[in-house]
Amino acid sequence: MRKPLRRLRAALAAGAAASLALTAAACGDSGESDADITWWHIQNQDPLMSTWQEFADDFSADNDLTIDVQAIENQAFKDRMGTASQSGDVPDIFHTWGGGVLAEQVEAGLVQDLTGKLDCIDQINPIALEPYTIDGKLYGMPFDAGVVGFWYNMDLFAQAGIDAPPATWDEFLTAVQALKDADIAPIALAGADKWPGHYYWTYLAMRTVGLDGLEAAAEAGDFSDEGFIQAGEMVAELAAMEPFQPGFESAVYGEADGQSAVMGEGLAAMELMGQWAPQAQRDNSGTEGPENLGFFPFPTVTGGAGTTTEWLGGGNGYAVAADAPDEALDFLCNFMEPENYSRAITEGNLTPVAADPASVAPEMNEDTQKVVDALATATGTQLYLDQAYPPAIGGVINDATEGLLLGQVTPEDFVTMVNDAWAAEA
Repeated sequence: MRKPLRRLRAALAAGAAASLALTAAACGDSGESDADITWWHIQNQDPLMSTWQEFADDFSADNDLTIDVQAIENQAFKDRMGTASQSGDVPDIFHTWGGGVLAEQVEAGLVQDLTGKLDCIDQINPIALEPYTIDGKLYGMPFDAGVVGFWYNMDLFAQAGIDAPPATWDEFLTAVQALKDADIAPIALAGADKWPGHYYWTYLAMRTVGLDGLEAAAEAGDFSDEGFIQAGEMVAELAAMEPFQPGFESAVYGEADGQSAVMGEGLAAMELMGQWAPQAQRDNSGTEGPENLGFFPFPTVTGGAGTTTEWLGGGNGYAVAADAPDEALDFLCNFMEPENYSRAITEGNLTPVAADPASVAPEMNEDTQKVVDALATATGTQLYLDQAYPPAIGGVINDATEGLLLGQVTPEDFVTMVNDAWAAEA
């Protein structure tokens, strides 16, 4: 089976800097709607939930058709999309992060080849198309992309006597302890969702073996290198410090008491999350979020091969079902009309994937600019592993990371679980 990594190399990263952005997703019951088009997405909080609905309503009125729009929380989307894919009945338009999950859907004949079918595709930076390009063919249209880093409450850091963001893993652990000593929850985490936790193991693997080592392991289906065990040991070391907010084990990302809300309410000092985090903090907490929000890259590991200019991240886009009506393609391009896309960028704090970002976003907000500035010096990126790899393997990585965080899986067990998953996929 093909093993798409969808990794953007150093030569691509700098060119992508001005045109990468945020995350979103889609969900619903595709087989139960009488609408002409079904659309699943995960913009399940305003303002974008209402904006997406207005886009659909306007297109429906102009084209005398109906669109069944379903906005569903991220993890629920992943679960329901997996069920829909297994049944062979997917919605006409659905969110995709590209990578191995999309590749399996393509292999199953569920997704339409969009190559040469979207007139608007020339408006999009070619770099942003990479995660959705499989064997030279395009199977998705991105509307944003971005990277994962630490968003931190600068006021809480100051209260704990932390003068600057940590640059190394040892400094990071020292900062965690300083926050605990100041009676501040160091890290917000949605333990129940699992995918936010996998960022920690992935980044530590990237910092120990480097992107080349991670890619080689995936190509060989063998994660036995000592660096991967070391990554697991460091996750376990962090977890042993009890750095997360109370009840993190049952917390989800996008609910009122979840990871983003905890950050938005100032109840934790930092979270490891993508560039959509500031908006999610506001949306899910019902507040304006931290007054002074900073951003720093995942720290380096002493003696490791990785650098802070190598980022975990990925894009967000939409795929079209193989049997979807032609109007579904028209809707995607209507979505990217400058007036509509500019509105989405402004209201949702998205970073444009447009080939000419200034045409749709002459000014970017401060938080988005932080990510763009980080990307300007990026030497490479890696798509989220639970999307880059086939679903069965990505699921094992998420489950195994949860086990590490809860003390139920050893670093050696982690590697065995991942290797066994690759062997089963071969």
